[in-house]
Amino acid sequence: MSDTRFFKSQPGLTVAKYFVVVLLVACVASLAGCMSSTKVYNTQKTVTYRGDLYNVSNVQKIGTRVEGRTPEGEVINMKGMDKRDAGKILDEHSSLVVSTVFDMDDQEMVYQRSEITKSSEFSKMVSNFEKAGSKLSKFMANKKSTQLKL
Repeated sequence: MSDTRFFKSQPGLTVAKYFVVVLLVACVASLAGCMSSTKVYNTQKTVTYRGDLYNVSNVQKIGTRVEGRTPEGEVINMKGMDKRDAGKILDEHSSLVVSTVFDMDDQEMVYQRSEITKSSEFSKMVSNFEKAGSKLSKFMANKKSTQLKL
């Protein structure tokens, strides 16, 4: 009668065979763990704002602009200005048309454009623009997010 056991008992070989089998099982288990933990995210990112859809998947640089246009047509760079600075400009001119804009490579997204007559209106406008910029920054940094509605 032949011995049908998987491991025939021979001195020294039994321990070596068990060691090889355990080592192979450990290798296969570790490879299976590596393969299943690979995550692929869709990198198509879009921003929707006021009914317009902007594809920002391949955008390299996002910049901001805050501009004021006087009734005479003069354009004033108002980026970095505070409420007092805006008040001084409004003292010189009765009103300003202020635009807050996101520049995304070759795309321009006008966040808000409105006529202001008070420095408090300017301050509120810039505050809303900065909040939107913060949302946009967090969205771009998050690999899992694919769509942002401003």
